[in-house]
Amino acid sequence: MAYIYTKKIGKKEYYYLRESIRKSGKTITKDIVYLGNNPEEIKNKLKELSPKYTKEVYKSRFLEDEDKWMLAEDIPDIDLFFSQFWLSCFANKFEHPSGRAYKKVLAIYRGYHLWFYYLEKDSYAVGQNIVKRFVKDPSFTLKTNKEIIKKTDELMLFAKDLPDSNLNKLSNDLLCNYYKRHDEIHTRGYQWFWIPVAVDMFHNNLTNTLKQYLKEKGISEDKINEYFMILTQPTKKSLIQEEQEEFLEMAYKIQEDQYHNKLFKDLYNVFQEKDAAPFGLATHTPAYEALLEKKMDLIKDKIKPKIYKIIQGYYKKYFYIKYMWIGKDSVNNFDYYLKELVKFVGRNSDTKKLMKEKQKESKDILNKRNSLIKKLGIRGKWKTIFDAFGDFMVTKIYRRYAQIYISYKMSFILEEIARRLQLSVMEVRFMLTREITEALTYGNLDKKGLKQRIKFCVYSVEKNKEDVFIGEKAKKLAKLVESKKVDNVEEFSGQTGCVGKAKGIVKIIIRPSDMSKMNKGDILVSIATDPDIVPAMKKAAAIVTEQGGVTSHAAIVSREMNIPCVIGTKIATKVLKDGDLVEVDANKGIVRKINKPENIE
Repeated sequence: MAYIYTKKIGKKEYYYLRESIRKSGKTITKDIVYLGNNPEEIKNKLKELSPKYTKEVYKSRFLEDEDKWMLAEDIPDIDLFFSQFWLSCFANKFEHPSGRAYKKVLAIYRGYHLWFYYLEKDSYAVGQNIVKRFVKDPSFTLKTNKEIIKKTDELMLFAKDLPDSNLNKLSNDLLCNYYKRHDEIHTRGYQWFWIPVAVDMFHNNLTNTLKQYLKEKGISEDKINEYFMILTQPTKKSLIQEEQEEFLEMAYKIQEDQYHNKLFKDLYNVFQEKDAAPFGLATHTPAYEALLEKKMDLIKDKIKPKIYKIIQGYYKKYFYIKYMWIGKDSVNNFDYYLKELVKFVGRNSDTKKLMKEKQKESKDILNKRNSLIKKLGIRGKWKTIFDAFGDFMVTKIYRRYAQIYISYKMSFILEEIARRLQLSVMEVRFMLTREITEALTYGNLDKKGLKQRIKFCVYSVEKNKEDVFIGEKAKKLAKLVESKKVDNVEEFSGQTGCVGKAKGIVKIIIRPSDMSKMNKGDILVSIATDPDIVPAMKKAAAIVTEQGGVTSHAAIVSREMNIPCVIGTKIATKVLKDGDLVEVDANKGIVRKINKPENIE
């Protein structure tokens, strides 16, 4: 009988083909050939052997256990520039400090749309490795959050120092250095940024471990999700909460000032009566928002310096939030925030009451969490892990804001590189770091290949090796991993992001340009949410996403707004469409299509 066995030398496993022969009641074994430590290499060597060995080995546990590609994320409006450093980090750098890197990563780009894939068992093993480390050394969870903040601050500091004007005066070497420094700093960040994602987003490793712990505590199945949500509640405020609170404080100062309160209200009322109503402009439609924003010139010069400075400070702090990765929706201008304040004040919103309600809600949730921890007797390492897991949500948003800002600031560098290389910005966005260096330093450039790459390409990375494929090779690789279309699904499930139930009409919201179709009480369905679509999330009766774990943006925002949420369904936007009627049972993590409208309560 032929079979494969392994020898571990250092950190690597090496595979050998061995034959067992039974003679005179004894089993004699001998090595036939060394197969290497790369799956592709092993396959090729097996093909060279006799059919006898190949057939037997194919029945072995090694080949039966062969890994399969799994879709990790589907990300619209992103480029190779922003994604290459983290995809490369996963295979080359993530072992330090997590303890294990991914073997391979494959990314498919169709224009500005990315699908990236992991090996299924490999990504599960990466998550389990981190869970084991958390349980063995809970202090590592605390260190992870501290390092995420530290690395985010480094990224933000670099971003603020990046020039955004007079770039034509920079030398090629300096321009190249800015590009490479960004890659280095962001890659170092991802060695920590990705730990909370890797440990839970793809296989719910940490979520399942903590839920199992609760089951062992005697918690019934119908209470598991509710208790889990309470226990993983962040103990600190996220930047989303801080941004919302700052807006309310700003609005409150305007309302408390008699002059500014009247100024804002008068503009809003006149707009409603003379501009919106006569032309039937519905609130929140693009036409309504655009026309109201144009009216801001009527009051800008009338705002007193003290209030103007406050609004300007808020604008400078958050203007970039909707930029995301390629700047498809640009950034918010000063008039946008002024318009939002005019609407808020003009509608007589009770700011003081809202502020008190939010403060009370946050306090009540933390009190509920502390009471449950005491009731269940959660202490020691498990309390540390629950605390850290909740705060992963806070640090996730913290680093996300910095990443959006660096994307905005790096756009100026990319534009200057494009000008010098006589390329489109999109072509530059699909160049690898080493290609940028060679182009700016030596003039080496494959313009023909880039024109194909921006339409369709496949990026492959493993330890010390990265490639971008185009043409037939790219098509073959894509066909190897892409999944089949999903049809005839009436019910599907995911993880609970926030408990609760709701029924409503589906609206697919991917980017800010989709938000105008969102009405109060609709079910927001997305691949994954980001800060740029929070206004639509506020209107949702429930939120459903394809991707994400407990620390995802959708889960964080839904908790802060107490909106039922089901995350990580994998197929939500593939089986649902605008206008579908659905029931979301986030208590059980189930989404169900409803055929008859009269079923809505």
